[in-house]
Amino acid sequence: MKIVLYGGTFDPVHEEHVKLVRGALKELAPDKLIVLPSFVPPHKADATVCWEHRFNMAKLAFSFDERVEVSDYEILRGGNSYTYLTVEHFRELYPDDESFFLIGGDSFFSFDTWRHPEIIAEKAGIVVVSRGEFTEKLITCNAAFEKKYGYKAKILSFTGDGTTSTYIRYCLMLGCAAENVPEKVLEYIKEHELYKGDEKFEYVKQRLKEKRRYHTAGVIECALNINGQVGLDRDKVITAALLHDVAKYTSLQEFPEFTVPEDMPASVVHAFLGEYIARTVLGITDEDVLSAIKYHTTGRPNMSSLEKVIYTADLLERNRNYFGVNKLRKAVEEDFEKGFRECIVQGYKHLKQSLQAGGVYYLTELACEYYENN
Repeated sequence: MKIVLYGGTFDPVHEEHVKLVRGALKELAPDKLIVLPSFVPPHKADATVCWEHRFNMAKLAFSFDERVEVSDYEILRGGNSYTYLTVEHFRELYPDDESFFLIGGDSFFSFDTWRHPEIIAEKAGIVVVSRGEFTEKLITCNAAFEKKYGYKAKILSFTGDGTTSTYIRYCLMLGCAAENVPEKVLEYIKEHELYKGDEKFEYVKQRLKEKRRYHTAGVIECALNINGQVGLDRDKVITAALLHDVAKYTSLQEFPEFTVPEDMPASVVHAFLGEYIARTVLGITDEDVLSAIKYHTTGRPNMSSLEKVIYTADLLERNRNYFGVNKLRKAVEEDFEKGFRECIVQGYKHLKQSLQAGGVYYLTELACEYYENN
């Protein structure tokens, strides 16, 4: 018998998860494909709903084929959902069967950082599903995998798109329509009122237009992805990203005590007013978070790591489609510090070329000069 294991947070499960399973069923033709919602995933510590809901959503999403079984093994085991323990368990359960473990391309790139990857690679053949833009990188990674583990991982012909549970979660928390979620799962989410944000999310939801809320969800997602390289406190990253545009549509008349700095272009005011609102209305006291909100549009010399992350995420989140954005995304993915500097320089050049009303704010000029020369 042929067994395929597929683990994940599924927070929430989405259509790309379903398509991935369908692709694996077609190409691998297993007798059984076991979906394993995790309990506490070590690489994704920001799961937002309890395991019962994630397990139930997975059962709804994967009910289309009798060969698919949603297992509560990792949930009942508790603790961190280390894959090597799961693979060992099912190898013992099916000792005479051919076993495979299914992962995404991004997980494959970090496979060597997992707990005991050698056990996983020995106990189950690795099967990889890529996203289209990762194909070339996958080939290189697979050559290194073969050299280390003695065989090549099987790369499925199915390639997924950029759908992520992270983006869907924050869209839902900001009151946006969730795209690419199975209808039964979406009904379950609504019925159980899942993915409700706290008072800060509610404030942003009431203040921003829908298009800007999608942007905000994208900035949170992008900032968290970048933070994989930087390693900052996740709560600080999420808070700064959530509130970076909180004043985008706010009239200055609403806050007469706020003074606009001299010679500030209108396009910059929302960032400084946003810092004021975060501090005085929402009670944010973390100065690093507040400065990340304040300087996310202008930049400044000698920015903090959090300021850099939010500035960069604002420029590169998934909904941005200006010329050159994919090149900047690739640069940041390869080396955040170098990519950030390129974002600063290219952003300044774009402002100069666009002849923006009010001119370029002096802090942006100073930031460009600083990061070109240091």
